[in-house]
Amino acid sequence: MSSKPAVMGGNMHSASKAGQSGGRVPLRVADPVALRTVNLKKSYRRKGIEVPVLKGVDLEIADGRFTVIVGKSGSGKTTLLHLLGTLDTPDSGEIWYENERIDNLPARRKDKLRNQTIGMIFQFYHLLPELNVLENVLVPQMVGFRFFSYLRQRKQFVARAKELLDRVGLSHRLNHRPNQLSGGEMQRTAIARSLITGPSLLLADEPTGNLDEENGQIVMQTLLQLCRDDGITLALVTHDDRIASQADRTIRLVDGKVAC
Repeated sequence: MSSKPAVMGGNMHSASKAGQSGGRVPLRVADPVALRTVNLKKSYRRKGIEVPVLKGVDLEIADGRFTVIVGKSGSGKTTLLHLLGTLDTPDSGEIWYENERIDNLPARRKDKLRNQTIGMIFQFYHLLPELNVLENVLVPQMVGFRFFSYLRQRKQFVARAKELLDRVGLSHRLNHRPNQLSGGEMQRTAIARSLITGPSLLLADEPTGNLDEENGQIVMQTLLQLCRDDGITLALVTHDDRIASQADRTIRLVDGKVAC
């Protein structure tokens, strides 16, 4: 692991000057940096034409804080989140998490990072239809441990899964399959699954995007309470200004760059 120090920003009052200084949005001096990017760029090819999505993103996400990433459709929000979670690789630039560069790690090391350190929540839940709620929450532990090691620890894993499901209000749904749940219940199951391995960073991509207003509020309240109780760093992509208003800090993407 590199000993390269995290970059600290200025104060919040200087945020309005970010666009004049390379797009970096400074943090409060007291805020340690958990996650940061350096001149991050990413393009895709469509019908033989290169389409730039991220055009040099510099940002810093504070440890233990709730950060929201906002922007219009096509601004690069989801692409950025996938890069931060090592689900994709940038064309150039760097991603650092807790003083370790993570964008260039070997595939196996990235898999371990996602399994143990970085939890992810998606708009479309990605629950396995053949498994019940409890089993879906246990999937990361099933994947992260060898078969016999998992069996030896299964009792404590199940206890942890039940605890999380109780905290998200689903202790009465343990044996139900996804097709027996509401959208809000599926997303709360996905939240419990994302926390089962005790991650220190949680990345969420439009977690309320498929929910009505009432269920969206329940999911957000549940997510924020869990992260604050456990001191988890939360970075969330949304187009909902009501969610953004609850954040400790908002980062806005415009045309593939940080605007403010």
